[in-house]
Amino acid sequence: MASDRSLEFKVGLLLVIAAAILVGFVFVLGNFSLKSGFTVYVDYEYVGNLQEGAPIKVAGIKVGKVDDVRFLGGKVVDASGRRAWVRVAAWIENDAREAIRADAEFFINTAGVLGEQYLEVVPGRDFERPSIAAGAIVRGSDPPRTDLVVARLYEVLEGLSTVLRDDKDVIRDLLRNSASAVAEANRLLVSNREQVGRLIGGAAGLAEEATRTLGKVNQGLGDPRIVRSVLTSADGLLTSARGSLDAITPPAVALLTDARRATAVVTEQRVDRALAVADQAVRAVDKAGGLIDNVDGLVTDLRAGKGTAGALLVREDVYADLRELIRDLKRNPWKFFWKE
Repeated sequence: MASDRSLEFKVGLLLVIAAAILVGFVFVLGNFSLKSGFTVYVDYEYVGNLQEGAPIKVAGIKVGKVDDVRFLGGKVVDASGRRAWVRVAAWIENDAREAIRADAEFFINTAGVLGEQYLEVVPGRDFERPSIAAGAIVRGSDPPRTDLVVARLYEVLEGLSTVLRDDKDVIRDLLRNSASAVAEANRLLVSNREQVGRLIGGAAGLAEEATRTLGKVNQGLGDPRIVRSVLTSADGLLTSARGSLDAITPPAVALLTDARRATAVVTEQRVDRALAVADQAVRAVDKAGGLIDNVDGLVTDLRAGKGTAGALLVREDVYADLRELIRDLKRNPWKFFWKE
């Protein structure tokens, strides 16, 4: 009896251990966690081979798992009209909540070259706003479509193969002509080596001269603060000019309006009268010109000493005699009435 009980105890213990190991395997393989967390929803157009239960990593550390991958089929998901094709429910531990900011980015990455895909979270740097909220819906970054790249590369290679096969004669002629052109260019360079050398030397001298000129210009400009002051003064002058124009514009507009009104008042009869007055003015000017000529001739004669008035103005002896006569008459006024 004792041996039977011992055997039953061993079998029972073995079954308990096996059950415990089975529960442990289920717990480990099922990605169960005893920690608390929150869920964030990430929308994609393409998720590749991302599956439920895939790990979520922040800075390479696992902080959660993918709870659900749901196909939306291009459904409108917000008021802006944005459409989503796949929505991923990402469960993240509360320990990583403060690290994931509102500007965090969600990438689908691959562990190794051919490894499983997982969700990589770039935490973000917007520490001015609160961390990402539970239940938030964000737009993720789609993974590269390697299948599309390979397909398009295959199309390009197929087209290139077709061109090489169908136009091989044209390509052969092109290569032959290119080789001839290169040989001709080489021959020209060899035969004109001296000219090419002088040309390069001249270009180098021109570059040096330009450098010296720029140095002189820079030296002439002097202190950059002076240039800045000049530019500031010019800007102030332009501002003043703009203000002056703004002040002058209304009076100028009023003047043009008055001129337009005055032009409207002008009639053909008034124009004829104005022309007649202008003709009379021209004739008066002509007469005034003749009068001025006569006066000029008179002044010329006076300066030349012609006539009594000219002699009086030019000849000193006549002036002296006249002054002596006046002085004598003042002394002897009786000479006006009595002649010796």
